[in-house]
Amino acid sequence: MKTGTKQSFETCGLITSEYVTVLQLLKQGFTEKQLLASLPGLTDSGAERVEALVDAVNKKGLTETFSAVNSEYARCSQGVYDLRGAPDPVSREGHFYFCAGENKLRYEILMAASLQAPEDEVLTQVPRQRQRIVQAIFDLYRDDGLPAAFDAIGDELKYCLNGES
Repeated sequence: MKTGTKQSFETCGLITSEYVTVLQLLKQGFTEKQLLASLPGLTDSGAERVEALVDAVNKKGLTETFSAVNSEYARCSQGVYDLRGAPDPVSREGHFYFCAGENKLRYEILMAASLQAPEDEVLTQVPRQRQRIVQAIFDLYRDDGLPAAFDAIGDELKYCLNGES
């Protein structure tokens, strides 16, 4: 994702959602060939992005690629914010801005858990109304590991983008 005047919080989120879906399918055991044959409406450039994600997973691993996708989403959204500022909260773009912030929070909490940060210290850095997210992500990381936690925050992103959170 390149940040420029053509990007918006919506495009940053939707592109990230597509990338996360591909990674989730790879995690479930789908092959590149299966993805290229079965993803609906896949354009040539979309196929190239699928191939690039598969290549990244093969070279760096699934969790590193999940992390890179989340990090790029944060950069893309920050770039849009730097160019345009915060949108009207009740606008369509405001919805996608909210989802970008929620995903960034979840990603940062997951990174803290994976770096063995003390959960109680992370809790003190998060607003009270968001603290249940800290506990849920730390529990998921401890119980099921990093790939499962990335999968879960990917699902949460998609729920948010679809207006289900």
